[in-house]
Amino acid sequence: MALRDKTNQRFKEFFEKQSKRNDGKEFEIPFSEIQRETGAANSTMKRAIETLAKEGWLEVKPGRNSRYGLFKLLHEEAEKAEELPGAPEPSSQTCESAPDFSPVLTRDSDDGSNLSNESRIHELEHLIDGLRRRLRAHEMTIALLQDRMAEIEDKLYKK
Repeated sequence: MALRDKTNQRFKEFFEKQSKRNDGKEFEIPFSEIQRETGAANSTMKRAIETLAKEGWLEVKPGRNSRYGLFKLLHEEAEKAEELPGAPEPSSQTCESAPDFSPVLTRDSDDGSNLSNESRIHELEHLIDGLRRRLRAHEMTIALLQDRMAEIEDKLYKK
């Protein structure tokens, strides 16, 4: 299951902040701090880190023990390498100088949008199923707590 864009962005912002704090150098951080700062569950955190590493955005190495990890942002290095001295800024280009690719994009996006919509629908259905499972687990927990409270009240009032 893919991570939501919002979750992915939250992890990127966290690692960017940590990288700036360490001047872009490799840094060691406990996984518990990552969870606390991002508000993500352990499994979500692991998937997010794995996804960022696969994208080539983040380098991950084992830390001093299983509760720590060594991280380094790779995207900043790639951005610095792409910046050529004397290259014009993208904002300095005018709309008139840019070629018009709109007909090509429109044709390609029609076929891609159907696939994109179908995959998005499938993803949403999967998310809804996950929410239903979580809701059911919460309902069962509430029922167990109510039973336990009833037992305690019975003991309390029988005395």
